[in-house]
Amino acid sequence: MLKISNSKFRNRGFGLVELMISIGLGLVLSTAVIQIFVASNSSSKLQQSLAQVQENARFAMRVIGQDVRMSGNMGCMSFDGGVDSVGPSITTNALPASAVDFDASTAFVGQDDLASGNALGAVVGTDSIQIKKASKEFIRMDSTTTASATGITINDNSLGFVEGDYVLVSDCQSVDIFRVSNTPLAEGKGATELKHAAGKKNSSASLGKLYGVDADIFAFETINYFVRDTGRTTPGGKPINALYVQQTIAGSGGVMSAATELVEGVEDMQFIYGVDTDASAVERDVDEYRDGAAVSDWSDVLSVKIVLQMVGSEDNVVGTTGSTNAQSVVDVSGDVIANDDGRLRQIFTNVFVIRNKVP
Repeated sequence: MLKISNSKFRNRGFGLVELMISIGLGLVLSTAVIQIFVASNSSSKLQQSLAQVQENARFAMRVIGQDVRMSGNMGCMSFDGGVDSVGPSITTNALPASAVDFDASTAFVGQDDLASGNALGAVVGTDSIQIKKASKEFIRMDSTTTASATGITINDNSLGFVEGDYVLVSDCQSVDIFRVSNTPLAEGKGATELKHAAGKKNSSASLGKLYGVDADIFAFETINYFVRDTGRTTPGGKPINALYVQQTIAGSGGVMSAATELVEGVEDMQFIYGVDTDASAVERDVDEYRDGAAVSDWSDVLSVKIVLQMVGSEDNVVGTTGSTNAQSVVDVSGDVIANDDGRLRQIFTNVFVIRNKVP
């Protein structure tokens, strides 16, 4: 019988050299894949932080900016725009008098580099501003709206006034500010009266004049903007700061609201003020920008430069101070911001004109 050898049909295994080459190639490919994944993940975190920081900054600027522009709003009038112009006649009967101290020097006031234990509970070293103005919404006095020595009758309480609220009445010549001394009917319940009786809420029951159908009724608002620690922390244990607001508005009963968080990631907020140093000139314009500590008369402040230091919530997104890939961001003073947590930081700046202080 013919014997046929099957040696050539036997499976041949890998040699040691082949095995080592295969393992080496596998390691190279795995390393490349891991590096691509890490780079992609880092890039994704960076883009997310960048988007978060920019979106939060846009929101904060829009909210603060629209109120800064309207500082001192009183309807169809503005404060004295020059030596030849005549300012409005303002009568304030509301109590306490400090709450309605309303003129060109008090409608917009800033606090510079707040100290520890400040009344707002704001982050030490940050700035804050206080704005006084008429509300955006108003009630137009018409033939069905009447004023008397004791109150103003409106056909509907569309602004939601309650007892204790601050009210501003304006007719393009005069302004009166008083507090509601009665309980008006709610919106949609028909005609109601806003009384301004003398007593705990008003020093006098008499307004500066008897307003007619050419007058408008606003809520008188006081608004504070500042930066506070939220009490929350990042995954790395770093504190999270946010922009906060406190305000008295229609429906608040004249009581300043609790601090309300608007948007997180505002690590620092600084204001620089455009000042008219030549107040004797007819033209009202900004001559120089100053810190709040250098402003001697707030009636001369015509514009505000807002500087926000924004930070992302994700740790270890960029290089920390001292590393080869450290992020270098310069603050409003020209100093490089120290980074010990790897969070993305950016500085945003915008300038807003106080409309009611310029012609």
